[in-house]
Amino acid sequence: MDVSTGPGGGAPLAAFLRARRGRVRPEQHRLAAGAQRQVPGLRRDEVAFLAGISTDYYVRLEQGRERRPSPTVVEGLSRALLLDAVATRYLRELSVADSVADSVAGEEAPRMTAERLAAVHQLLGSLPVPALLVNRWLDIVGSNPLGDRLHEGLEPRDNYARLVFLAPGAPSFFTEWPELARCMVAALRTQTGSGTASPRLTRLVAELSAKSDVFRTAWREHHLYEKAMDHKRLRHPGAGTLALDQHVLELPGSGGHRIWAFHPADEATSDALLGLAGTVSR
Repeated sequence: MDVSTGPGGGAPLAAFLRARRGRVRPEQHRLAAGAQRQVPGLRRDEVAFLAGISTDYYVRLEQGRERRPSPTVVEGLSRALLLDAVATRYLRELSVADSVADSVAGEEAPRMTAERLAAVHQLLGSLPVPALLVNRWLDIVGSNPLGDRLHEGLEPRDNYARLVFLAPGAPSFFTEWPELARCMVAALRTQTGSGTASPRLTRLVAELSAKSDVFRTAWREHHLYEKAMDHKRLRHPGAGTLALDQHVLELPGSGGHRIWAFHPADEATSDALLGLAGTVSR
């Protein structure tokens, strides 16, 4: 499966515009819905009118024949499609993706220098809560011992999206798995941004799409999700039910690497993590 395509094929920008157009209701722009409408969302000419561009130009954008809209056009499309700040930034990235296509196409995974990576691993080891280091593709680049214990029993553990969608025990381990699955797909698309042409991402999305109907459907919907904090409830095989606040810590200048730190959200979870820490230290 080509990660750059949506339900109708085409370039990343074209697929994104088609998906988002279908989610905007006419009445949201005070347009008459009408009984004879043949599309679930806005028509192409309506998006063009709302964005202040010609219908012909917008059609070329959706067909992938025009791939570099100007900043003014991007802002107009953002208003027409009712994009939030995250989606608008993503649209800007897609609009300039062709200009960096050569560098993106050869990229396998964002990297940090060995010295920086060693320092981050030391930081992970000093944290008293479970913590993971992930890159833009959600590869698990590192973890502290509690981070390993937190996800014990789940395989594969090389990539968090693969863990969520392919680990046999994931739906029972994550108490809100359906919502987590949707957010994981949206977070992966958001973090990779204009890197949708990366061979690494292409392989990952092809694998998950082939093995998970949920992933395949969600990827085509072009949802985006960016978080600084989230709440998770887990059914840990050894520690019972855990309530955790997940904090996402940005690492500037690291090529998109982030630390995920899982802090106990209640006293029972805090006690349970102390028990896990005791088993790690033995």
